[in-house]
Amino acid sequence: MNAPGIIERIAAGHAGLTPAFAGGPAWTRRRGRALDTLLARGLPDRRDENWKYLDHARLAEYHFDAVPQSTIGAAELLPRLLPFADARRIVLVDGHLDARLSDFSGTEGLEVLDLGTLLERDPEAALALLRTPGEDADDRYALLADAFATSGVTIRVAPGTRLKQPVYLVHVASAAAAAVHQARVVVNVGASAKLLLVEHFIALGAEAALGNLAGELAIGAEAEVVHVRLHEHAPSAAQVETWTGSLAQGCRYDQHLLALGGRMLRSNLRLSLDGRGAACKLAGLLMADGERQADLHTRIEHHGPATVTKQDYRGIAAGRGRGAFNGLIVVHPSARGADASQAIRNLLLTPLAELNARPQLEIHVDDVKCRHGATTGTLDEAQLFYLRSRGLDTAAARALLTFAFCQDMIGRLPLPELRAMAETLVAGALPDRDLIRGLL
Repeated sequence: MNAPGIIERIAAGHAGLTPAFAGGPAWTRRRGRALDTLLARGLPDRRDENWKYLDHARLAEYHFDAVPQSTIGAAELLPRLLPFADARRIVLVDGHLDARLSDFSGTEGLEVLDLGTLLERDPEAALALLRTPGEDADDRYALLADAFATSGVTIRVAPGTRLKQPVYLVHVASAAAAAVHQARVVVNVGASAKLLLVEHFIALGAEAALGNLAGELAIGAEAEVVHVRLHEHAPSAAQVETWTGSLAQGCRYDQHLLALGGRMLRSNLRLSLDGRGAACKLAGLLMADGERQADLHTRIEHHGPATVTKQDYRGIAAGRGRGAFNGLIVVHPSARGADASQAIRNLLLTPLAELNARPQLEIHVDDVKCRHGATTGTLDEAQLFYLRSRGLDTAAARALLTFAFCQDMIGRLPLPELRAMAETLVAGALPDRDLIRGLL
């Protein structure tokens, strides 16, 4: 893949970096620096160790030089939303906050800002708020967003605020025409606050849409955040995302990732556990059937003492689907008493499917508990025989065991209604979906 050529195509599609971009001269300079870095270094490719499992040629097929121009209405969107009884809804359409489709007002302690408006009205505040991405390969798509994203959203939870309602962040690709949309998201949770954030990715049209998201997360001391991330893209849609986060003393961050649809997903997550006792628990389920591909990469940095990381990921691949989990945990000299673990379980359903697991530990101090493991296999023949002996045919037995492989991940989700929604969506995303629906 000729990555600099892609960057030039994007720049041409945006007519260069001109004052037409929100933010004025200061942001024009910042965008110019990001673009110069990308032109010099290019987007990541197979030569970059953490990107070697991704099909870069397929990613390059998307129309990087086209900007979405479509709008959508409530009648199109509402049937696709998760049926929460009481949630604060924030809707980004092609990376832009849509106030008509959102509903988040009137919640004490919750502040939602349109980054597009902030860039126009207070560029200096936007400069201070948004992280400047680095130059390494894992941050280059965030640099792409830094250069070309013109909107997004900030979500702030005031210190001490214990939100009772979920915050429902919906990323919508209009997909009326082939295009690439960029967005920035900033989530700031104050000390001793509590937040349940449900993030949902959907595409309404059938055209090849690629989303590029740069997200930032800051969690204050003793705060609690549960972050559910549901990818339910259309068959031709793709997503690249780069999330970074900092965790303060005694806080807890739980993430649940369900990669259930779309042509391609590349998810990057980098967390820094800075304060004593900061803890994160990361769980994920990826499905890759047909020609689909899902590639998950995590890097967790333990800086504070007695910090904790628990990772548990599962993958299912069928047809010619390809999946990968590449995770690195770094325990720095200052992180005495750290406790870190990684577990990866992969299930291959067909001979041409592929799942790669690469758990890694990098430890720079004694007095820690660190462990990791990975397994990849097929359905257990003994369990298949047992189900067939109870009257199920082979296809139904395989379908039931495949669904059971996912149930543990579904059962960890918060809220009974969210677990019920996830069960329906997972059943509908599995290769033997018609059989599973008949069994449930």
